[in-house]
Amino acid sequence: EVLMAKLTKSFTISNEEGEEIEIQLPCKKEVCPECDGEGYVLCEGMRGHAYSAEEFAESFDSEEAEEYFRPGGRYDVQCPECHGKNVVDVVDEEACQCDPQLKEQLAELQEHWARQARYRAEAYERRMGY
Repeated sequence: EVLMAKLTKSFTISNEEGEEIEIQLPCKKEVCPECDGEGYVLCEGMRGHAYSAEEFAESFDSEEAEEYFRPGGRYDVQCPECHGKNVVDVVDEEACQCDPQLKEQLAELQEHWARQARYRAEAYERRMGY
């Protein structure tokens, strides 16, 4: 029987008192959501632009169009999320439910992420003058 080592991932988080703590949670591999497992993404300068069919036909010859749609083509860069590995480590929430300590640490991590999201939203609103 082959024994597989449990994958874990370490996180440094700030609790509600602002103290930094390190937690380690079980993780699993999942297809990278950034590149859908391709290992490449469209270069940053082109990612936010949506071409109309007419604009695309005017901007790209047939060779350039083929390269645009080919994974790893000349307009692609290595995925910044998975670094070309096609998969990323994500917290195995199901495994955390089996252990009260891991369950508590998962809740702390989720609260940390929620606080960060609120902070980013508030900072955005301040920049936009809301």
